Amino acid sequence: MIYMLELRSLRHLVVLARRLNFVRAADELGITQPTLSRSIQALERQLGTRLFDRDRGGVTLTPQGRLIAERAGFLLVDAEDLERQSRLYSQGDAGFIRFGMAPMPAHALLRTVLSQLLTNSPGVTNEVVVRDVEELWGMLVVGEIEFFVSPNPPLQDLSQARVESLGEFPLSLIVRSGHPLLKDTPEERQFPLLRSSWTGIPVPDRIKPRILGEPNIIEDFATLAGLTSSTDAIWFSSAFAVRQELANGVLVELLRAEQKIEMTLYALKRRSRTPLAETVTAALREAVGRVGS
Repeated sequence: MIYMLELRSLRHLVVLARRLNFVRAADELGITQPTLSRSIQALERQLGTRLFDRDRGGVTLTPQGRLIAERAGFLLVDAEDLERQSRLYSQGDAGFIRFGMAPMPAHALLRTVLSQLLTNSPGVTNEVVVRDVEELWGMLVVGEIEFFVSPNPPLQDLSQARVESLGEFPLSLIVRSGHPLLKDTPEERQFPLLRSSWTGIPVPDRIKPRILGEPNIIEDFATLAGLTSSTDAIWFSSAFAVRQELANGVLVELLRAEQKIEMTLYALKRRSRTPLAETVTAALREAVGRVGS
């Protein structure tokens, strides 16, 4: 039966089919000629067909032997590729991973992390979803993602969750360059507040009198940055997430809060972490440390 064939026997067949000489084939395989002869005879019995015609001048492939040797060659290539891929999977250097990130860490970390993964592990296929924490939790529990990263915990029972801190981000009130609150004598009026999530640390008491109404919740960071740069809204976020905008002067850090926010990885306890997930987690931790240095 085909599924009982041994790869070793198929390799013997392929080498002999190429060499057409028992002595040279045995030498290449690192075995004795009698051992090779017995292996080919056993394979012929197992397949129920003659693979080689033998005479004093050497051996020649039978028509069925030529066909089977060709197919055996393909099988050996596939087997070697499977072994190589399995080795890469075990090392976290190949495979597929789908994970999630909340908007803030996605904006602050994702480009750096994916750049590192695409450079160091090009055999890895990454799929990243950016959602709010509650939607990410729902995707996690049904197995749609392997883990997610969020600065805010989901409003759920976390007894079945594996929770791992990746590091801390500072929180700041961010405004546009030229904002009225940056004046030496700020105007006595209130301004809209922007956030990427309803949950999380409340705004500092010092700025609360300046806040107009309830916060505007917008998950997309590009939109948040654009609104902050083009209006008088105050954005409560982390300066780490808008480093480029702060560096080029489009946005300004109005006030840094005393509190810090923890970047946390959430996974399920009942699911073992794959080597690939370990690789991505290490890249995330390194990226958090880098932006904080």
